[in-house]
Amino acid sequence: MKTLLTGNRGVTRRLLTVILVLALLAVAVPAVSAYEAHLINVKAHVEQRFNCFKTFRLATDEEIQAAIESGVEFPNPPNPPEVTEPDNVPVFTCIAWMVTIIVANPHSYPITEVTVKDNFAAEMAAQPIGSPPVDLTIISHSRGKAKKEAFQTQYRILWYVTFVSGDPEVPETVDNSGWMQPGDTEVLEILVWTKLNPSGKQEYTSPGTYTLNSGPTAKWLDPDGHQFSSEGDPLYLVAYD
Repeated sequence: MKTLLTGNRGVTRRLLTVILVLALLAVAVPAVSAYEAHLINVKAHVEQRFNCFKTFRLATDEEIQAAIESGVEFPNPPNPPEVTEPDNVPVFTCIAWMVTIIVANPHSYPITEVTVKDNFAAEMAAQPIGSPPVDLTIISHSRGKAKKEAFQTQYRILWYVTFVSGDPEVPETVDNSGWMQPGDTEVLEILVWTKLNPSGKQEYTSPGTYTLNSGPTAKWLDPDGHQFSSEGDPLYLVAYD
């Protein structure tokens, strides 16, 4: 009888050990799978590519005239004859550029909810060409002792690249659920010019190297709903005395 009881206890211990191992596996396997999935997702994020870049040139007389007719008010006549290079401009001179943002889908699958965000330097004013689905935000600050006089400090754009329908003036209603197919390319043109500073002087007021605008930041979703982002390079120029 003693031997039988001892054997039963041994069987019981082995059963408990098996049950414990199975319980640990039930917890560990999903955790390992989740960790591996996390690593795979992070790797996929790092490997994502998106072509988003910018170019800029001096605006033509025709483009400047068209802007004036559309209501743009330049602080001074832009682009005098002595200005011939877009990245080398004189101080105290109104300069107008045409900035082009180009995005392309380099993947083998379509992408959706594509947006591009870009900020222009404090010396700049900006106006998208045509009627693209762009949310243009003008950041203003106040000055003076009474803080009643406002001046514009920065222009920011948010471009809904895969725009389908909706009201671009109200971002909450914009339908950006269209698709960019593999190899698709979209282009946005923006007229940019130097404005007056808060003291009423024409930018640029001192020589040096300036940033025309920051690098564009693109965001998009792949067909599985994973979001990715990519940043482009900023544009630079030199102002001379």
